[in-house]
Amino acid sequence: MLSLKQIIGKSLIGAMLLGGLAAGSARAELSVEEINSIARQTTVLIAPGLTEDLLEDLENNRNNPLASEKNPDGLWNPGSGAIVAREGKTYFVLTVTHNFKQKHLDQELSYGIRTSDGIVHEVKTINDGRGCPLTGTLTLGTLFRFGCYSRNVPGRVAGVDLAVVSFQSDRNYPLAPLGDPDLVNPGDRVYISGWPDPEKERDANGKCRGKVERRQRRLSWGPVASKINPSQGEYGYSIFYFDSTRAGMSGGPVLDANGRIVGVHGRGSGDKGQLLKKHCSISAAPQNALLESADLADLLGSDSAPAPTDTKTLHSRYSSSQNVNFFLELIAEASIDMAFNRQSLLVAKVGDLTSGFDEPNAKTGILDIPAREDVIGSFDDPNDVVEDIYELYSFGIKNMMRDEPSGGAGSLLLGD
Repeated sequence: MLSLKQIIGKSLIGAMLLGGLAAGSARAELSVEEINSIARQTTVLIAPGLTEDLLEDLENNRNNPLASEKNPDGLWNPGSGAIVAREGKTYFVLTVTHNFKQKHLDQELSYGIRTSDGIVHEVKTINDGRGCPLTGTLTLGTLFRFGCYSRNVPGRVAGVDLAVVSFQSDRNYPLAPLGDPDLVNPGDRVYISGWPDPEKERDANGKCRGKVERRQRRLSWGPVASKINPSQGEYGYSIFYFDSTRAGMSGGPVLDANGRIVGVHGRGSGDKGQLLKKHCSISAAPQNALLESADLADLLGSDSAPAPTDTKTLHSRYSSSQNVNFFLELIAEASIDMAFNRQSLLVAKVGDLTSGFDEPNAKTGILDIPAREDVIGSFDDPNDVVEDIYELYSFGIKNMMRDEPSGGAGSLLLGD
């Protein structure tokens, strides 16, 4: 992991970060621990419920780098999201549309939304019936999409890569506060929270990984490189940044220094994937590939000029997110009224942030989060872990296949 001292004066990041810190020196910033606590409470894991066919697909295609080329719409695709609104017992999760493959919607698969308490909330009726490309009128339903994902459309995504999915619960879950992306400038640090999918990566020997049951939520951070008008970006992506996100974090919240959502993460830089060849899929551009700090200098070079402005370079060189203000414009145009949280979660949920959420490491007695002086950093939260994601999302399928009693949906199976 590169420190600030190693990179200032050597790359674009150093110049941007110094400028951003100077410009924002009067603003109070939350600590990494506080931002991670907000992220932990509000970030969810989203995935289709596993069927016998999907389980067979997973078993047949593991360790096969051609898997997505042979069956691009058949494979299971876990993603991320953030709880942003509530109406009665209905919670609304902001995410990206490519977490919902059209084939899975057409098959009427159930989806599961795993919240911070370890419960998976099964959503049984999710298909909006609009197909891909989208047809009909956007209405407030269990799933409403501003774009769609299918191998039958150019680029796999048609429209804007944003979606909202809802689930029902009697429990009280915090709502992630929305911020203002207009106040985020190049050089400002942003934080991305989400659930990496290690099976989409290669191991140290360059082989696609086998079955990986355990998942852990990651908080990644880095400086903003550039912003453009959402209408100019690909599928709406308009905020570009350096980071260390990984596959599976698509749909996760992008937080500003005050822990407010300013974007929705959805694309990793193509350069990262080409440089490290970490991604197992060869049929599509790598997304959210892991960025190793040792390769940062090679990726950036020594050029201290401002970030490029042409969209092709921005999309290939940097990770990117949707702009949350653009999302608000889209729902306003669709006459969808939702009550969002604008109050700092730190103020509203002090007890949640300080009691039981940040447990120190048993050996060191401290929370092992890297210092914020690291320009690009990440933290895999040991207090936010799924031990067996396949059991969690089987909704009883595995047990039925073994003629054993079903664990059912919504079971608390946990102890990122």
